[in-house]
Amino acid sequence: MKPLRVTHIASCIALAISCQSAQAQNSQDNAETVYRLDNITVSSQTEEQQDPLTMTQSVNAISRETIQNLSPTNIPNALEIIPNVDVQGGPSSSNQNITIRGLPQSHAYVVIDGIYQSNYASKRGSWYLNPNLVNNIQVTAGPSSGAAAGKISISTISALDLLKNNEKFGAKIDLGYRSNNAQKDSGLTIFGKSGATDYLLSGNYVDKDPYEIGGGGSYYKTSGRQKSGLFKVGHQFSNDQRLQFTLNLDDTHGHQVRNDIGYRDEQYTGASLVWQDSGSNNPYLNLNTSIYFNGVDSYSAEQGRSAEGVQDIKDTSLGFVVSNDSIFSFAATDTLLHYGVSGHFTDHDGLVYDKDYDTGKIIDDSATDEATTTSRKLAGWVNYQIPITESLEIIPGLRYDQFYIESANAVDADGQPLLRDGRSESRLSKSINLNYYLSDDITLFASYAEALNAPRNGELFTSGRGFKPNPYLKSERADNKEVGAVWDTQGLFSEQDSFTTRVNLFRNDIKDYIGTAYTDNENYPDGVKVNIGEARLEGFEFVSSYSLNDWNMSLSYGQTRGTDMTTGWYLADIPSDKFNLVLDTNISDSLLVGTRATYALTHDKVPTQQLGENGVIEDIPAAGFDAWFTLDLYASYSPESIEGLVAKLSVTNLFDTAYAHQLEFERDGAEKSPNEYYEEGRSINLQLSYQF
Repeated sequence: MKPLRVTHIASCIALAISCQSAQAQNSQDNAETVYRLDNITVSSQTEEQQDPLTMTQSVNAISRETIQNLSPTNIPNALEIIPNVDVQGGPSSSNQNITIRGLPQSHAYVVIDGIYQSNYASKRGSWYLNPNLVNNIQVTAGPSSGAAAGKISISTISALDLLKNNEKFGAKIDLGYRSNNAQKDSGLTIFGKSGATDYLLSGNYVDKDPYEIGGGGSYYKTSGRQKSGLFKVGHQFSNDQRLQFTLNLDDTHGHQVRNDIGYRDEQYTGASLVWQDSGSNNPYLNLNTSIYFNGVDSYSAEQGRSAEGVQDIKDTSLGFVVSNDSIFSFAATDTLLHYGVSGHFTDHDGLVYDKDYDTGKIIDDSATDEATTTSRKLAGWVNYQIPITESLEIIPGLRYDQFYIESANAVDADGQPLLRDGRSESRLSKSINLNYYLSDDITLFASYAEALNAPRNGELFTSGRGFKPNPYLKSERADNKEVGAVWDTQGLFSEQDSFTTRVNLFRNDIKDYIGTAYTDNENYPDGVKVNIGEARLEGFEFVSSYSLNDWNMSLSYGQTRGTDMTTGWYLADIPSDKFNLVLDTNISDSLLVGTRATYALTHDKVPTQQLGENGVIEDIPAAGFDAWFTLDLYASYSPESIEGLVAKLSVTNLFDTAYAHQLEFERDGAEKSPNEYYEEGRSINLQLSYQF
């Protein structure tokens, strides 16, 4: 029987691009070969079995060590080293969202420890996670897991990641300081293993003043504090079978509210129970199942004008994922079948009211400003990996997605009820991947993948004052075409070196693309979401890593162009063309030093017109930005005389560059104050950890 084509693990992984988790590495050490599988599914199991940089999709990973070395202020900032990934919302952690290939975060499938993050609402961030708790992040660009932009998979630390050989118990103390905003971090983690059971309990606290932007100046709303907790326990029933429970808690206090005075508190609770059975003696069994709970409570109080405005918004979700891999023999050839189902059920409860300062009268605006809704997303998928020849394999796939939503109290501006009987949409999405192994080192690939991207709750109904609801907004339908090549080799210039590079070219055509129109500025100055016909996102990514002895280097470049095919206008939220370089070396067994450089080209492919009232086309200021360059330095020191102590020192934005990802404007077209949305200026950052 001819064996299924396999992919060998690359000996070198770019430090900032494709580091794997310790747990995934342990899985690699116990297996001689791994199967290449299409990544459009929900399952991340096979994604973790090989170096992401060698995959034929645009998959990039960031390790815990990389995150700590680069000292990002939060998770979105850590993702900026990935090509065609950008950050929106300025430097405030509670207000940031990311874009992937020009599509906002609402177009991505974001999962933390198996928990799908669906709590998106206008003008609210969704990253309730302290970077100190993250073990690795993996980003898949392009239609994946039923999302048009891709997938972001985050794993938090476990006892297995921290315990050294033969250790049964340990503790870790973390302290940090950031000079730019006097940010103070502290954390305590206790972990251990008893027999086949491992456990971890971690708590972290962050307190920060407002950021200073490059060149000086700050905005008080960027201050805040964050309390985070993580509890994780796992039991290994056998070499194949493992059950793990995770509880993630976060409590964030900030000041990102619409009016000048006020605060916002957000509490996040995420819990998952994951069962894995690798079935090493059963070719039909490689099972992953999970059930999860995801809850977010966002409370904001805004003081100003003649009344106090209160918004108390709760998102409560339950979900499950079941997937399996089976190996079949067909015509003397091994083939791999991957299949699964998932469900996600959400209750969105909004309470919005104004309390008049003089009379004490309370006006409930919930039905028009933050409707209560119930929604669900159901999916089923199958992918089949078929070797055609020794050099060619084909991976066809089918995925069915269904979306349903209804509202208990939503009304329009005239008081008419909206979606009391609900509405639903569905799509059977097709995909096909072709991989051609030109040689042991070079792989050529081509793919086509479809996805259904359902509209957000805050687009169908008003989320915050100023937005016009559009409950009949259609789901977006993405059709992505992609070609590229992977070159993975050793001994390129020396017997000790390793080189990996990947190039992806893509075109993503999106029907019923959701854009913004400003057709009723008097009643809805923030506009209304509408389907604009068809949009096209196209571009390419180049990612490369090189390692020689104690030197590691990674280089990447990303470019995306977005066009409204109906009007010919550029799309908003497209990232700048950017180069990223990360270079480091081990001076000794105790000392590592490195640098990261980012160069963004002039960002001028932005819209300059929009659709206004009565169908009139209005000129708008270009939200582009001039070219900018930032340089970071970092060092990590582990003294041999004090086992377990690690000191990390970094300087981010060394030249105190004043920059933003794109300009932001007031409703009247005036540019906002740079303090509100420019990125963080120079900061000297110190992290100390002691594990014993």
